[in-house]
Amino acid sequence: MAGKLSPSAQTRLALLEGFFPLTSRLHTLIEQWAVARAGQETLNGSIKRAADQLKLKFMGVGLDSLSQQAGAIAMAAARGGNPAQKARILRENMASLKFQLDLAMRTVVRDDMDAQAQQRSKEPQS
Repeated sequence: MAGKLSPSAQTRLALLEGFFPLTSRLHTLIEQWAVARAGQETLNGSIKRAADQLKLKFMGVGLDSLSQQAGAIAMAAARGGNPAQKARILRENMASLKFQLDLAMRTVVRDDMDAQAQQRSKEPQS
């Protein structure tokens, strides 16, 4: 039984949805880096910058776990090593970031639906 979300849940959901363009951009950069034969250093700097900016934005709104995941992407981009292994690490961290963002959105909806159900059960029946 789907209902309407409360105004506070709608605001929180809109805030989380605002991060999708930023995470999509970071994902695009990671995929470009993974398939690039030349110019990986330029893309590497772009990945690090984008991940650091995303980390600060997540931290600014109190999403600490997402901020830490973005920081892990920035750290992985800054490291050297085998390109295939680095690509795998970046992709895994990006997948985890997207999953956590999706989970945060589902949690907002679920918590709001639970609160509304509790509110309805406390109302007197006529």
